[in-house]
Formats: sequence, C-alpha cells, structure tokens
Amino acid sequence: MAKLRFSVRSMVVPAFLLILVAALGAGLASRAATAQTLPAAHPAHLHLGTCDAPGDVVYPLTSVGFDYAVDGTPMAGSAIGAASALPVESSQTTVQASLADIAAGGHALVVHESADAIQNYIACGDVGGTMMGQSDLAFGLAPLNDSGFGGVAWLHDNGDGATMVTIFLTGGSPGLAASGGGAAAMGNQVSVSIENFAFSPQTIEIAAGDTVTWTNNDSTSHTATQSPSGSGFQSGSLAPGASFSHTFDTPGAYDYFCELHANMAGTVVVS
Repeated sequence: MAKLRFSVRSMVVPAFLLILVAALGAGLASRAATAQTLPAAHPAHLHLGTCDAPGDVVYPLTSVGFDYAVDGTPMAGSAIGAASALPVESSQTTVQASLADIAAGGHALVVHESADAIQNYIACGDVGGTMMGQSDLAFGLAPLNDSGFGGVAWLHDNGDGATMVTIFLTGGSPGLAASGGGAAAMGNQVSVSIENFAFSPQTIEIAAGDTVTWTNNDSTSHTATQSPSGSGFQSGSLAPGASFSHTFDTPGAYDYFCELHANMAGTVVVS
C-alpha cells in the first residue's frame, strides 16, 4: 500500500484536530454505527465564488467516500478498533495551484450528493481562515439543503506550486432527497460528453441559471471554447477524463467549438 506523506509540523496537528472535532460534531449523531452497504461517493470541486453563489468549476477533486481515495486511487485499508466508531468519508487531491493562489482567488469547495444526483449540493465551505503555521489551512464545510452533512477541508501547500486538498465529511440524513435540491439559485446540472471527436449531444437546450459540464471521454485532449474565441467561456485544454463547468445566466444561443479540432462544434440554447 502506498504511504501517504504529510509534512505538517507537529505543532499544528492538535489545532487541526480541534477544528475537525468542532466542525464534525453536529453531524455525528445522525449516522448509525451499524454495518451497512456503503453509499456512492460524493463528487467534489473547487468553484470560483462563494457558497452563496458558486461559479465555474476550476479544480475537480477526488470524490469523497469511505474507500478514501488519493488522486482517484482508493487507499483504504482494513478496519481496526471499536466497531462502534463513527465513520468519516474522506478524499485527497493534488491541485496544481499554490495555497496562496487558491485562497486569494475567491474559491468555494462544494460537495455533491452523488454522480447520479450531482445537482444536489450537500456541503460547502468558502476557502479562508487562519493559517496553521506557514503551509496549512483548515476550514469548515457546512450542510446545504438540510443534508445533515458537515466536515472540514484541509489545504496543505506542497511548496512546489501544488496544494494537497484533503476533505473529511460525516453525518448525513438517511432520507437525503434526490429531487433536484441543490443550491436554490444554481438551477439544473446538464452534462455534455466529448467522445469520438464530437460533443454529445451537439445541441442542448437549458434554462437560465443551469450549469453545463463537459467531460472529455475521448483519448486525446479537447477544449470547449465559446465562439468566437475570447468572447465567453473557455475550458482550456481538457485532458482525457477531465471536466469543465459553466453556468449560463443569460438567455440566448451560445455556439462553441474545440480549439484543437476545428471540425468539432456545439451549441447551448438558453431560454
């Protein structure tokens, strides 16, 4: 099993644990300590904006779950200790940006219910707070839409222009609805697949306030760039497996294309 290396100095660990206990306490009582089928992992992203008004996704994060994944690779081992211990879902992702840039850029960390109910926002935290030493920042994740989930995000600056984002999540309502909750102002989530050198579907119709997420399911890089180039949204180069999201607030027809493959084009019609 790969060993996870933390370079946080010992003087800051107790402070982090106190923050973790305080933030998670409200949600602990809602989860039974009996064996059960593990639920689907929760997708998570760093968005521009705040929890009150999340904007575009800028950094996709590893989904949060009980299998504890690091950069998409499950790392959980065998269970130890008391069977009555209260479970915590977690994940860890290396983001190619410094902690200072993430904190200064106005970001919010959003956790979703599941890949199938990604429109349901269950927890969120605005990136900010008091530094723990010179390289670490922890902040709380508050429940959204009566989900009962709460948690903590811990950001560690690796010192090489990258930041390790660790998420701890607990609680949750057993009857969490999948009825289109989400943040009230966020609208629906609509997916477009990039595959076989085409956008699928090529034309989509959405309502103002909806968010479109393009996912590159092809074997090479692509972009989703509003036409003409420079006039609006721009995904940048999306490697295979990467995603890009944009929220459309104004009605109209938005043409877009792949800058790397000029024959690829699509349209978003917003009513």
